[in-house]
Amino acid sequence: MNWDDIIIDASASDTGMRRQNNQDSFAAVRAANRETWRRRGHLFMVADGMGAHAAGELASKMACDLIPHSYMKAKVGAAGEAIAKAFRDVSAQIHVRAAANRDFDGMGTTCSSLLLMPEGALVAHVGDSRVYRVRERRIDQLSFDHSLVWELVRRNHLTPEQANVSIPKNVITRSLGPAEVDVDLEGPFAVHEGDVFLLCSDGLSGFVTDPELGAFAGHFHPRDACRYLVHLANLRGGLDNITVLIVRVGPWVDPESGETDAHDPDAKKGRPTNGATKSWKDRLVARFTGPKPLQTLAPEDEHRYRTAECAIDDRLVEELSQLVEDVREAAISQAWSVDWTQLSEHRRKLAEAQAARNAWVSLREIGEIASMLGQAGRFHRKHAAT
Repeated sequence: MNWDDIIIDASASDTGMRRQNNQDSFAAVRAANRETWRRRGHLFMVADGMGAHAAGELASKMACDLIPHSYMKAKVGAAGEAIAKAFRDVSAQIHVRAAANRDFDGMGTTCSSLLLMPEGALVAHVGDSRVYRVRERRIDQLSFDHSLVWELVRRNHLTPEQANVSIPKNVITRSLGPAEVDVDLEGPFAVHEGDVFLLCSDGLSGFVTDPELGAFAGHFHPRDACRYLVHLANLRGGLDNITVLIVRVGPWVDPESGETDAHDPDAKKGRPTNGATKSWKDRLVARFTGPKPLQTLAPEDEHRYRTAECAIDDRLVEELSQLVEDVREAAISQAWSVDWTQLSEHRRKLAEAQAARNAWVSLREIGEIASMLGQAGRFHRKHAAT
């Protein structure tokens, strides 16, 4: 990557529908100058605290405040060495803080970070908060879940199907909080223009599937994608805090702007940009160019822990449109406070887009409906409880 590459990031954090407070934290720290960029790059992080309410909040905040400071100020050591040391140092500080106050007993936090550097993308992580990459029509999980489910599968004690049925998904095997901790490093991964990275807590990944994460993150501006995904998780129960941070490498081109993005195969009016929909100039350029790595130092035989296709297809649109319709009916029956005129307009646009087989507009309207219903559902639940 280069210092002047366009990088767009956005984030959202939500208490969810059931929790009273938010134990998640996040950080986005851009290098202040070219020299810092060359040594340390840009840093993005998500942390999910655990312990009593105040303890979990404090642990995740310590991680997202102190790790970037320690890492960026490190004078020596390669980036991987420096970020791992910053993780370990903060884990020790959390441990000392917990030992000094009985109310903080069991305090800890997951922490997953993404570094975008000249060498490519480097992931450092502890716990089960995740780092994904979306490239064209595929989403790859770049981090390993330090959870009992994933550890048993890795050691061949259980199949993934058996583990998902018999083992609680929220039991993690590694966190920041012990005096000593092992930090996993992944990469560096080659970075292509058009790549999108998504970091999230399990309050999102536990309720939104990988193909859904990739479809929203890969096809919408990071600001809108964060909003849509948070409310989608809330419509499915919102049982935990939800945090998402999305980083797009390269410019964002709105599919309805009339411009084209050679790196987004689904960008043009929500349809695959094949030879029938591209201009002759687009086809000629694409024939001899295409998505190229922004750098060539990172190995291409990278290891990805999980992968899935994430194109916007009919099945995805049908399933999500049925979800928002079911929630709309619940909102009517429970008399939620909703701007029904605006909601009806989005439903009209959704119906027209589905009839025209415009997948991108269909998913956008689903996202807007989900956002309206998610906000109304939170308001209704809050006031019903008082």
